[in-house]
Amino acid sequence: MNTPVLSGLSAPRWTNRQLLVLIWPIVIDQLLIVLMGIIDTVMVAYLGEEAVGGVSLADSINVVLLQAFSFLASGGAVVCSQFLGKKDGKSASNTARQLIYTVALLSGGLSLVMLAARSVVFRGIYGHIEPGIMIQAERYFFFTVMSYPFIALSTAGSALYRSMGNSSVGMGISFLVNILNVIGNALFIFVFKWGVAGAALSTLVSRFAAALIILGMLYRSRGTPLSLEGIFRVHVDIPLIKRILKIGVPNGIEGALFQVGKLSLSRLVSTFGTAAIAGYAVTNIIMTIGNLPGLAVATAMMPVVGQCVGAGDAKGAVHYTKKLVLFSYLIMGILNLAFILFMPVFFGFFRLSAESLGIARQGGLVFCTAAIFIWNFAYCLPYALRAAGDAAYTMVVAALAMWFVRVGFAHALARFFGMGVICVWISMVCEWLVRGGFFLFRWKSGKWKEKHLV
Repeated sequence: MNTPVLSGLSAPRWTNRQLLVLIWPIVIDQLLIVLMGIIDTVMVAYLGEEAVGGVSLADSINVVLLQAFSFLASGGAVVCSQFLGKKDGKSASNTARQLIYTVALLSGGLSLVMLAARSVVFRGIYGHIEPGIMIQAERYFFFTVMSYPFIALSTAGSALYRSMGNSSVGMGISFLVNILNVIGNALFIFVFKWGVAGAALSTLVSRFAAALIILGMLYRSRGTPLSLEGIFRVHVDIPLIKRILKIGVPNGIEGALFQVGKLSLSRLVSTFGTAAIAGYAVTNIIMTIGNLPGLAVATAMMPVVGQCVGAGDAKGAVHYTKKLVLFSYLIMGILNLAFILFMPVFFGFFRLSAESLGIARQGGLVFCTAAIFIWNFAYCLPYALRAAGDAAYTMVVAALAMWFVRVGFAHALARFFGMGVICVWISMVCEWLVRGGFFLFRWKSGKWKEKHLV
C-alpha cells in the first residue's frame, strides 16, 4: 500500500480502506502469536505433565520480559511515526537505526544476565514446585532466553513497518515463525527426542530466522520512507535514543508491571482449588480472543496518531482517535456479544467438571459484558496518548490501577469477604473503570498535545 505520509498533503490523511488494510493484518498477526503458544503446548504435551508444567512456568517469566521489549519497540515506532508525519525520512531512518542498536544492546544484556542467574530466578519465584518440573523449566528457559535478542529485533522491525503504515510484513513474519516452529518441534521433539530442549531450540531457530529476514528487508528497502541502510557504520545518537527511551521505558515498565500483576492474580486463583484454576484458565482463553480486535485497532492507532502529531495536525489526531475508538467499539461489541451467545458451544470443547465450567461461564460473562462497554476507554484510548508522546502519564495510571485496584482489591475481597475467583473479575472491572476515567479525562484536557517528541 502507499504510505499516507507520502501523499503530498500538508498532513497525513488515512482513508477507510487504508485503515482497514493497516488493521486486519495486525488481527491475523496477533492470532498467529496466540496460535503459536497453543501449538507449542499441544506438541509439548506429548512429553508429559512435567514438561507442560515446566514450559508454562518458563513462559510465565518470558512473557513479562518480552512484553517489555515489545513496548520498547513501540517507543521507537512512535518517534519514527512523528518524523514521517513531518516528512523527514532521513531522521526517521536514523531513529530506526538507533532503535535497533538500543533493543540489540538491552536484549542481549538481559539475555546474558538471565542465563547466568536462571537458577536463582527460578528458585526465587518457584522454589516450592516439584524438582521434576523445575528441571524441565530451567532446560526450556535456557534456550528461550538466548532467543531474546532475536524476538526483540523482529518485534522492532515489525513496529518500524507499522510506523510506515504497513502491517502486512509483521503478519507475514509471524506466519513464517509459526511454520518454522511447528517443523522444528516435530523434528526436535519427535525425531531427535530432545524433549523440552528441542521445543525451546525450535523457538530459538524460528525467532532467529524472523529477525534476520525482517532486518534484511529494512536494510535493502528502496522507495520507502525509512531504511536501515548504513546501520553497520555504527553512529550512536544519544539525544535521539533519549527520545526513544522517553516513550519506550515507560511503556516497557507499564507492560512488565501489568504482566507481573497478572501473575500475582494467578497465584491468588491457585489458592481457590483445582476447579477455580481450570475455570480461570478457560476464561483467560476467552479474554485473549475477545481482546484481539481491540488490541489490533489500538496498535494501528500508534502510526496514525503519531503521524498526525508529527505533522502538527492536532485536529487530525483527534479525528482519527475518535474514528478508531468507535471502530474498536463496533468490532469488540460484535465479537464479545457472539461469545456471550455461543458460550455453551465454546465450552463444549473442554472436558471440565460442572464446577469449573460454572466458574468459566461466570468469568466469561463478566469479561465479555465489560469488554463491550468499558474496555476501549481503558485500553484503546491510551495508545493514542502514547502515540502523542504522553507515555509517562499512561504508565503511572496503568501501574497504579493494576496494583492498587485490580490486584489489591482482589486480594482484599478474597481475604476479608471470603470471595472466591469472582473477586478477580470484580476487581478487573473496577480497574477498567478507573483506568478509563483517567485516560478519558487526560484526552479531553488536551495536555497530550504538548507532549510531541519531534
